[in-house]
Amino acid sequence: MVAIPKKTQEVRDWIVERTGNHNVRAHVADLSLMSEVVRFANAITATYDRLDVLVNNAGGQFGSEREVTAEGHEKTFAINTLAPFLLTNLLLPVLKRSKSARIVTVASESYRQGGRPMLDDIELERHYSMVRAYGLSKLYVWWLMRQFDAQLKAAGVRNVTANTVEPGSAATSLQRESMRKSPWMLPLLVLWLPFIRTARYGARTSVMMATSPLVEGKGGEFWGNKRRKRINPKWISEEGEHRIWQYCAEVCRPYLEDADLVLPLY
Repeated sequence: MVAIPKKTQEVRDWIVERTGNHNVRAHVADLSLMSEVVRFANAITATYDRLDVLVNNAGGQFGSEREVTAEGHEKTFAINTLAPFLLTNLLLPVLKRSKSARIVTVASESYRQGGRPMLDDIELERHYSMVRAYGLSKLYVWWLMRQFDAQLKAAGVRNVTANTVEPGSAATSLQRESMRKSPWMLPLLVLWLPFIRTARYGARTSVMMATSPLVEGKGGEFWGNKRRKRINPKWISEEGEHRIWQYCAEVCRPYLEDADLVLPLY
């Protein structure tokens, strides 16, 4: 049994108070570690017989120096890209049991700021920078969700859709690590303050994609400000999608060997 942090418990209690629904449970995990993602997924599948919505919202941004997790992966990539790939794969069987399930993954407009995809150096061992790591991790997770939706359709799975959303500039604690480790970011953040919305505002598109009947059956799309976004074709790469999928599949293979997989790992 993993202890529930005070902040998480307070959120759970707030939901109960606001909704009157006492059947609300909190589960926690360190999503920088794939072993923790597996433990978390096992807890979900052991507790619930079906899953209607999966929102991959966790994100990380770190400093000017490249950091790796205890499992040896660049931290930004581990949280923003690997974790959603692994968790979505592990939870697909319970998502399939829903009459209509939705996978909603939070990316960012920063996908355009990472520059050229580094498909020969995916975890940026030779080309790391904070901006590149964050931007590419968000591009890659969007590519993965396009692949999830396409592969679900190819496998004949019609009751699960996968979409990507971006929240815009919202007031969250995303920069708590990067600000501490890279003080040069502070002046930039001050200049950007007039454009930052509340976290509640930033969550609007995620909530819509998770709940609205207007997007029933829609998949493989990128949404922002509650609308489908038009993406410059230069950011779409079938070869890139397949290479990122294959890389993530190879990294996560040890954690998926005993899983009841819905999709092939190639």
